[in-house]
Amino acid sequence: MGERYTIADIATFPWIRNLIGFYEAGELVGIDNFPEVKRVLAKFVARPAVIRGLEIPKVS
Repeated sequence: MGERYTIADIATFPWIRNLIGFYEAGELVGIDNFPEVKRVLAKFVARPAVIRGLEIPKVS
């Protein structure tokens, strides 16, 4: 992932995030063997626009 979003980033991010988070399948797919994927995922999640997007709808 570079300085700008690409369609590949936007399309792939939810799959990776949910695979690891929602489905808790990180160990199954061996995510620890892919440090670059983990690094890019963390970088993506840290973007202000992504943070705002993940808060929609706001939890009350």
